Amino acid sequence: MSEPVNYRIEFLQAIEHLSQCIDIQKAAWGYQDADLLPLRSLVVCTKIGGQVFGAVDDNAKVLGFLNALPGYRDSQVYLHSQMMGVRPEYQNLGIGKRLKLAQREEAISRGIDRIEWTFDPLEVRNARFNIELLGVICRKYLVNTYGITTSRLHGGLPTDRLATEWHLNSPRVKSVLGIGPFTWKKREVEARVEFPLEIEELKSRDLTAAIQVQLEVRERILECFSKQLSITSFEVDRTQRKARYLFTPPEQEIQIR
Repeated sequence: MSEPVNYRIEFLQAIEHLSQCIDIQKAAWGYQDADLLPLRSLVVCTKIGGQVFGAVDDNAKVLGFLNALPGYRDSQVYLHSQMMGVRPEYQNLGIGKRLKLAQREEAISRGIDRIEWTFDPLEVRNARFNIELLGVICRKYLVNTYGITTSRLHGGLPTDRLATEWHLNSPRVKSVLGIGPFTWKKREVEARVEFPLEIEELKSRDLTAAIQVQLEVRERILECFSKQLSITSFEVDRTQRKARYLFTPPEQEIQIR
């Protein structure tokens, strides 16, 4: 499908919009009811300082959405971005990035300079999107965060997750987003952790082999984090059929106070 000509990014509050986010969860992840984020939780998000943004077309159809909850850590308010999904027929059209940019802009308008979320470390598209297109860094690995879910995307694997840190006003993020000032420079890589691009095929063809890949990646990433290294880059090597996380020393300029 070509990019929709008319859609806009809106802060969703109307029930008729929020209820469509339930349908998107089913379409994008294949969740059964037990794993769905319910309508009442989305309603609460909009009333307690959280966010629900949607890409809405001229017929009031929500093409994709994200939501976030407010959190408090280290004497600062931040946002935990819980879920983002786009209807399958509208994926790969840039909607996800527009949703995240709207999320960033709204957060900054309230004096919030940090958003966190988690993603599956074996999901190549998500890793590239988060690290290379948004500029997040990762310094924490969470083991089997949600247990085994009903999502077809998880393929029956434990729900291991990388925790992201999106420092909204940092030189790194501004440089990656192309909004300057361009004062951030990539650091020398100290470690690499790679996995095969065929991991998605393995999930459906050989679950035991897929779990073995996951365990190896988990062990190596945890080892790098134990050395106080951070994930700051992600590579896809089509020739060798590998994806790689690149680790650098802790960053000094990740956040602006």
